[in-house]
Amino acid sequence: MIDRALLRTGPSGGHIWRIVEHQEEAATRNITRSSSEQGRLEQLLDAHKPAYPPATSHLNWILRAPFRYPPLRHGSRFGPPTEMGILYGARERNTAMVEAAVYLWLFQQGLSDLGPLEVIQDGRSALHFPVFHPSTADLTADPLRDWWPRISDPADYSFSQPLGSAHRQAGSGMIWFHSARWPAGVNCAVLDPAAIHSGTVPAQQQWNLRIDVTACWWGRPGGEQFEVGYGEVADATGRITHPALASGSLPSSHAMR
Repeated sequence: MIDRALLRTGPSGGHIWRIVEHQEEAATRNITRSSSEQGRLEQLLDAHKPAYPPATSHLNWILRAPFRYPPLRHGSRFGPPTEMGILYGARERNTAMVEAAVYLWLFQQGLSDLGPLEVIQDGRSALHFPVFHPSTADLTADPLRDWWPRISDPADYSFSQPLGSAHRQAGSGMIWFHSARWPAGVNCAVLDPAAIHSGTVPAQQQWNLRIDVTACWWGRPGGEQFEVGYGEVADATGRITHPALASGSLPSSHAMR
């Protein structure tokens, strides 16, 4: 039984950040010989992807994508594997960057031998756009403090997923919640595409990143930069936990080395 306090909603909005693959150039462009070949390849790839939900027809293509795919086998923070995808973002840009870094570390830690992937240098696009919904749950509210550890448990979705389903069934459109990776940060789960107004085009910032087993550095022209250390997101045993991992966590890259 979910406590009624966790299901309270009201009007709320703001701007959120979302980190995605670099948008300046298609990832497949290096295997095509011309723009026409590239266009044809993208058509073929798109034809084999799930259809966009009708409720997303008003959205810019880059904001429609998260709703297109159901969560992976273990679901997401508020989404069981059987429900429509959820767009996740962060209130703060640094929080979004930390979340992205964690998944790169999890990727590295899944390798038995890091080899050339011990250091990853790549580009990312940081999207920034407004959201608003008249039925928004603010799970960061102080009266809900006792539930915070369960809502944002870095290794367990068993509490948050039923809560997300209950909100979806009740018509909630958004959920604000504390980041499981960066406690000072606040994340946003957009359940209802209507929380993003028609015609919204996200502002984009292009960033470079460099990640190894000790830190993830982000930088962009002009000198703006941000860095997060592996130790800032790992637990006391030096591991990064995640609900999709059979044992709840993977050994750290430090231990693997």
